[in-house]
Amino acid sequence: MNYTQLTKEKKAQIDILLEQGLSMRKVASILSISHSTISRYKAGIYKKRKINIEEKYDIFLRYLYSHYDYKVCSIEICVFKFKRNYWNAKCPSVKQVYNWINEVKVKLLKKDLCYKKHRSSRSNMMSHTKWNLDNKTVLPIRLRPKYINKRDEIGHLEIDSILGKRNEYGSILSIVDRCSRKVWLIKAEYKNEYYINKTIYDFMIRNEILVKSITVDNGIEFSALGITAKKLGVKLYKCDPYCSFQRGTNERTNALVRRFIPKGSSMKYVSQYYLDNICFEINSMPRKLFDYKCAYDIELKYN
Repeated sequence: MNYTQLTKEKKAQIDILLEQGLSMRKVASILSISHSTISRYKAGIYKKRKINIEEKYDIFLRYLYSHYDYKVCSIEICVFKFKRNYWNAKCPSVKQVYNWINEVKVKLLKKDLCYKKHRSSRSNMMSHTKWNLDNKTVLPIRLRPKYINKRDEIGHLEIDSILGKRNEYGSILSIVDRCSRKVWLIKAEYKNEYYINKTIYDFMIRNEILVKSITVDNGIEFSALGITAKKLGVKLYKCDPYCSFQRGTNERTNALVRRFIPKGSSMKYVSQYYLDNICFEINSMPRKLFDYKCAYDIELKYN
């Protein structure tokens, strides 16, 4: 392919026409050259030229330094007011100003900003995931030790959620001890996994529940429960999909709860006080399994 480089005369003509406000395509049409040639030419000049921010945006920077106040006048407000009052002066975008601050090209520092930069939830989640992998906190149920199946010590818990009407955000979190069959019920207003995790953790700490292991299903609401397991220093075992029999104690206890709150009932007006009463009734109920002793008796036996 035959091509010729731009001569000094052509470059001067391009600079003059562009300074007059013509577009690259218009200049290319006038000079009978390709507009991509002009684009590459201007890009090369931009790379070679080191932009002096203090000179190019002198008026804006003086305005920024004198008006910025993290309490009442943010970067966005400064840019907005500057554009409105100094419409004929060069003004950078808000993002460009933040880039300057991050690259320490201006006198403002990150600590001077209105909003401090926090680590994203994604990075937090990834750190928890890495910790779980390194310390084997979240494991499939097939790796759960056999001695837990013997049910001869308290502290091995199963957790599940009891739903109400369709399209309702509220639910009940059911916690059952595999050994004593003691149950705790928690009112949950939302189904967000981090909300569920915090609700369960706070409830366990507040009620001083002994925890040696946790078994849950694969519900999305329990996807962040590994954080609680990490804080408590225990293992979290996840059941296989569509295998509710792997949490038989939980499912059977939920059936007892349904005697008080029938399936399809709304959870909107169910209070925590009412749930505590249900727990007392179930935990006080004699069980044929325990020779007609209740869950409280079994708990005392192993304590």
